[in-house]
Amino acid sequence: MTTAARDPSTPYTFDNSAPTGGRLLEALSQMFDGFTAVRLTKAGIRPGARCLEIGAGAGTVAVWMAEQVGPDGEVIATDPKPQHVPAHGRLTALRHNVITDPLPDGKFDVIHARAVLQHLPQRREVLAKLVDALAPGGSVVIEEIEARWGAAVLATPDPRAHGIFERYETAVLAALKANGNDPTWARGVHQTLRDLGLADVNSEGWQGSYEGGTGSCLLAHSGSTELRERLIEVGMPAEDLDVMATLTLDPRLVLRGLLLLSTSGRTAA
Repeated sequence: MTTAARDPSTPYTFDNSAPTGGRLLEALSQMFDGFTAVRLTKAGIRPGARCLEIGAGAGTVAVWMAEQVGPDGEVIATDPKPQHVPAHGRLTALRHNVITDPLPDGKFDVIHARAVLQHLPQRREVLAKLVDALAPGGSVVIEEIEARWGAAVLATPDPRAHGIFERYETAVLAALKANGNDPTWARGVHQTLRDLGLADVNSEGWQGSYEGGTGSCLLAHSGSTELRERLIEVGMPAEDLDVMATLTLDPRLVLRGLLLLSTSGRTAA
C-alpha cells in the first residue's frame, strides 16, 4: 500500500490539529526560538515595525515579535490552522494559505517563516511573493531544517537507538518527499534570495542537544507518533517505532538538535 499525497493546496506533512500537534510545536519552540530571536534582531526588528509571520504554528515567535515592535508596531501571523496562536494586543492571527491566498495588504519591514517553505512545492514562487511584500529597506528571514536523524544520537541507554534513528531518517524523508518537501531547500534559500535581488544575504546555523522529553527528542516522539502508519507503509518496522515511543521520553537519551539554517536578505532602502 502507498501513502496518498495530501491536498496540494495544503501539503504540510504534519498537522497542527493532530493530538500530537501541540507537543510538536512545543518542541520546535524549545529548539529554535532563542536563535530565531537573535536572527530577527539582526534583521532589524524594532519599535514601530510592521511584521509578517508566515506559518505561525504555536505563535511563540509572533508574540515575541509583537513585544519588540511596541505600541506603534504591528504583527500579522498567518497559518492554515492558527488555533495555537495566543491573543496579544499587537498581534493579528489569520487563517491563511500562503500558496493560494493573497498576502495581507501593505508592505512589511520584517517577514519571517520557519520550517514552512521546505514543505511547499511552490516554495520559490512563495518566496518571491514574500520579497515583493517587503517595504524599502525591509528584511526577510527564512529558516529551514535539515533533518539528519541518523546522526543525532549522542547518548543512549539502548544501543539499538543508532540503527533505529537511521531507519527513522530514511522513512520520514520518504514521507516528506511524497508530499513535495525538499530536504535540500535549506541550502537553496541563500542563492534564491540573491537571485531575487536582495542585498546583505547571509546564513547562520544552529543546533543544540536535548534530553528525552525535550527539544529534538520530543520532536521525534511527536512526529513518529503522528506519522506512525505512514512510516510503516514506507518500510520502518513497527517494533522500531514502539522503542522510539518510550526511548524519546527517557532523559538518558540525548539527541543532537536538527540543524536550523537561517537565511536573511534586505531590500534597497
